[in-house]
Amino acid sequence: MRKSAILTICVALVASVFAGGCATGAKGPSNEELISATMNNWKAGMETKDLAKIGLTVSEEFNHYEYGNKAQMLSAVDGMFKDGTLSGAKVSLETAETKIEGDAATVYPVEMSFASGSVTIEFNLKKEADGQWRAIGMTVEM
Repeated sequence: MRKSAILTICVALVASVFAGGCATGAKGPSNEELISATMNNWKAGMETKDLAKIGLTVSEEFNHYEYGNKAQMLSAVDGMFKDGTLSGAKVSLETAETKIEGDAATVYPVEMSFASGSVTIEFNLKKEADGQWRAIGMTVEM
């Protein structure tokens, strides 16, 4: 009987510790970490010609004066992959700085070099309803 009572108390203590830990909630990744993950996925997609991976980093709200909406931009990138324009693409995020203001952020400068030249890109990101940061626009400097 005594062992049963001690076991019950121990189980109750362990359960309360776990419940207390859950009540405080896990923090999860910071906005900076989420933005970094988005940018690293974009980089990986560009360097491996993975259009699907690039697409995951772009918002349905994407709009660009030259590349149009998300579907048009992805089609343009696919065309540049196929015609070799982006052959050997390498992306550097090393000097990129992230500035966050509420649910909006900019990442600049993102350097990308490829067979026919190089560009510097400024990304405009938005934190979407699912908690992920995605590109809603960009400025490409030749």
